[in-house]
Amino acid sequence: MFRSVRLEAKRSIALPLFLVLAALTRVFLWMDIGEWAASWAPLVQSMRGTAWIVLPVALAAGIWHGGRERRSEVSELFAATPRPRSVRLLPAFLVIAGAVVLAEAAMVGWAGVLVSRYATYGDGLQPAGLAVGLLAAVAVTLLGLGVGRVASAPVAAPLGAVLLFLILSVSQDSRPANRLVDTVLPMLPVADDFHRVLPALSAAQGIWFAALGVTGVLLAVAASTRARVLALTPAVAGAALGTLLAPSGAIVPDPRATAMVCAPGNGRICVTKVHTRALPGLVAPAQKVLDAFAEVPGGPTRVEEDTVSWMLDDGKPAGTKDLGTVRVQLPYRNQEGGIRWNPATVLDIVASRAVFEEDCFPDDEDGTGRELTRAADASDAMVALLMGTPTDELSPVARKAYDTLRALPDKERHQRIGDGRKAALTCGDPLTVVMGRGAGR
Repeated sequence: MFRSVRLEAKRSIALPLFLVLAALTRVFLWMDIGEWAASWAPLVQSMRGTAWIVLPVALAAGIWHGGRERRSEVSELFAATPRPRSVRLLPAFLVIAGAVVLAEAAMVGWAGVLVSRYATYGDGLQPAGLAVGLLAAVAVTLLGLGVGRVASAPVAAPLGAVLLFLILSVSQDSRPANRLVDTVLPMLPVADDFHRVLPALSAAQGIWFAALGVTGVLLAVAASTRARVLALTPAVAGAALGTLLAPSGAIVPDPRATAMVCAPGNGRICVTKVHTRALPGLVAPAQKVLDAFAEVPGGPTRVEEDTVSWMLDDGKPAGTKDLGTVRVQLPYRNQEGGIRWNPATVLDIVASRAVFEEDCFPDDEDGTGRELTRAADASDAMVALLMGTPTDELSPVARKAYDTLRALPDKERHQRIGDGRKAALTCGDPLTVVMGRGAGR
């Protein structure tokens, strides 16, 4: 058997397939490295997301290799040998599927080493998610070998690759939310650092892809049309069983990932557990904002990372109306494997969120956004005055508000800013308050 496998590896497309898959996976992971290189959950998402390009190549390789005998017109010769068809095809299965597994496993290992240097949280489900991705690649490869035994024309391989590519690409962009789709597609539903995929979905997908692989093997060894039709039974049964076992809502919040970790000796500045390594980058800008607002009545006394997901959460969690806490959605991006925040950018974000709630000011009916502009002008004036930032880029309205505040005595100025901040954070009219024309709406 070892000699047969070695010969098969030499004369087959196993080595080129390994190199192509490894290169494609590496390229697409590298293009998306800013999203996954410091967290386990995004790594699983990105690794599974490469299926839209990896699986069509694996399918095409399987079809091409499976149709080799018929294209060479030696099928009858091999059929006359005393060895069973399954035994004769085993080396091909091992070599081609092995090349796919080794390529994907190598990229998982490379990415895993990179993430392990910086990740501060894992829910323990990542190995299952990555294993199902490997199983999907093996299943599609085996299916390709089976299809190649049935359709050996040279055009079958590229047609199969294009068809699967189109299916996966369209499904990834406009994925309907139902259990069947979640089960049969290799890509996971969209999640983020603050949510996790239920393990029941990985189990359902594992059943489906295992059944799909069995169908590929049965197609490859089938000797009649009836046997080929019956070979589809495992795939149909696997899809049905997987759909029954799949959860209706596969993405759920992960409270352990969003647990707050605060700066040592300073419980007023905190980030989520999953982003603990980014805490040092937040401390200095956040402390500067807290110091600037220290004399403002009702000013902020705490800064923490906002755990609301703009993709997956419908509304703000309880407690967001606590005006003493500034909740910021930080623009974290992974650079060189770790989260790196630009201090100036973080300072601007924290200062802006300390005096302004953008969700309070949707566009007007005519789409002009006048209320949003007025609130932004008032906020810019308050931030510029307290933080001592340049006023060159202030709008004329914001500059007028700035001059109005600056002309006031210190105590009255701080009181006016506190009232304006409260109006901006509670959907009032902060510009009216800052200009001294009333309490807002």
